[in-house]
Amino acid sequence: MDKNFTLVIIKPDAIKKGLIQEVASRICQQNLRIIRRKEILINLEFLKKLYQWQVLFYPTEIEEYLCATPLPVWLIEGRNAVEKVLKIKVEIRAEFGVDELHTLLHCPDSEEDFQRESALFFSGETLKMETTKTNNQIEVFLFKQLEEKGTSFLLLKRSPEKGGFWQPITGNVQKEESFEEAALREIQEETGVSRISRLTDTDYSFDFFDDNRWQHERVFGAQLDNDVKIVLSREHTEFKWATKEEALNEYLKWPGNKEGLRRLAKTLGI
Repeated sequence: MDKNFTLVIIKPDAIKKGLIQEVASRICQQNLRIIRRKEILINLEFLKKLYQWQVLFYPTEIEEYLCATPLPVWLIEGRNAVEKVLKIKVEIRAEFGVDELHTLLHCPDSEEDFQRESALFFSGETLKMETTKTNNQIEVFLFKQLEEKGTSFLLLKRSPEKGGFWQPITGNVQKEESFEEAALREIQEETGVSRISRLTDTDYSFDFFDDNRWQHERVFGAQLDNDVKIVLSREHTEFKWATKEEALNEYLKWPGNKEGLRRLAKTLGI
């Protein structure tokens, strides 16, 4: 099945609960991609068109809830996008919802609904977007914590044509993508891991010159369950779980990678 599109509206109660990153993470875990973001201030007439309401019940309450501030609207691309985002909406509502009015998210129920709703939000815009690189990069150390062996970090060996050295997960932050979203996407692309226990920002970043431009790289850590299976992409030929000392003294090549691991270890208290 070819890639298709859907959209999601982040409602004010989801924003207040701090769920924006949670929603973005679940979208990434479903191998979907947020390709466009915008904010729109809507009114009651717009809501009637969106939901196809003939009669508007509780207009005052709805206006206070949905029409007071601009709402984030994300355009999402990927296989079975409509079905996958519907599932995310159901899960988020079940976990964080409080009543029938404050419903956290909206997304289309079908391909037909997406075509109708996207015309309201993205009228006149071309939906397909080419991947655009930025001058921002991410670096992610996957790790797992075992009672007997302590903390182990995942290292990947690049293919010979790409240097043949050991490194953590690295990648470019695409246009319209946050550093955190890029980290989750690259984890999935380079290791096949679609779910992590937690993403840790080390608060460490550095600048370097490559590909005829200055680039800015932020370093993250991501904890995995101990039984997670690693599936390598074509960029790498081997993977290895190593202690901090092994990674620093035997495998990692670049100073930024080494310092990033030191900062993560300090954040983790090891």
